[in-house]
Amino acid sequence: MEIRNHSLKEVFDKKNTACLSFHVYEVQDGYLNENDALHRSDYFQVVLLESGEAKQQVEENIHVLTANTVSVVFPNQVNLLDVNNKSRGIVIQFDEVLFCSDLLKNELSAYSNDLIGKLNYITLPTHKYMQVYAYATQILKAFRNLSPIKKEQIRFFIKIMLLEIIEAAHPRENSFQVPDQADQYARYKSLIEVDFKTERTVTYYAEKLRTTTGKLNEICKIRAGKTALQVIHERLLTEIKRLLLFSGMSCKEISFELGFDSPSALNKFVIAKTNATPGELKQQLSRIYNY
Repeated sequence: MEIRNHSLKEVFDKKNTACLSFHVYEVQDGYLNENDALHRSDYFQVVLLESGEAKQQVEENIHVLTANTVSVVFPNQVNLLDVNNKSRGIVIQFDEVLFCSDLLKNELSAYSNDLIGKLNYITLPTHKYMQVYAYATQILKAFRNLSPIKKEQIRFFIKIMLLEIIEAAHPRENSFQVPDQADQYARYKSLIEVDFKTERTVTYYAEKLRTTTGKLNEICKIRAGKTALQVIHERLLTEIKRLLLFSGMSCKEISFELGFDSPSALNKFVIAKTNATPGELKQQLSRIYNY
């Protein structure tokens, strides 16, 4: 069965509006947006129900979501959300370029299998769930009345909401797995996070993981629907976007920071991945993020 890939850009293209770094909608009477078949997405998705229930499949795991449960689906995870007719709730989708701040990056970027498993389906105490749902309500309210200030409020509330959920996901007995105790894909992502500025070959990471490039490609295909090299390039492109948008660095400085041989090499990489020059990409991102 072919697994479709969804993107935030598709969502806004269908609405014929400018693309944003987040999308928020309300689940009412079973209404759900676009998630009618197993798919992967290039964004995070947080599902919170106020009432009713929904069946959530993430990879091979199927859970029933109700009030007091939260589901966080990570980019590239195969998923499907099926909401029954009496359900009400909020779905928040957002990309990782903006929201993987330094604080969140330590938790989210490595995508430790232990953390992913906990966040795909987590039950919160009632008082904690009410707090998280209040953030979601604020996000929905701001999204319905967008302005530059409201966009900043949304970004703030999403970060706070995520940190609350992540804190609740850590067991009290401190048995959280560090990345080198998780599976090879999680360790691969962790190694990339450390070395992607200087190491871009699959061979390097395969040797670090004591596996073959073929096996690493197979793992990445299963876990992310991408080759091992595409996973490296995806992380590199995310960093380029962040630096273009937030750092104030010139293309020459960014190329040096990320280990490219020259600004020309950076330029070729960005064009190959986005069909835009770094300057054009920066303009596109600025329109999306209002910077």
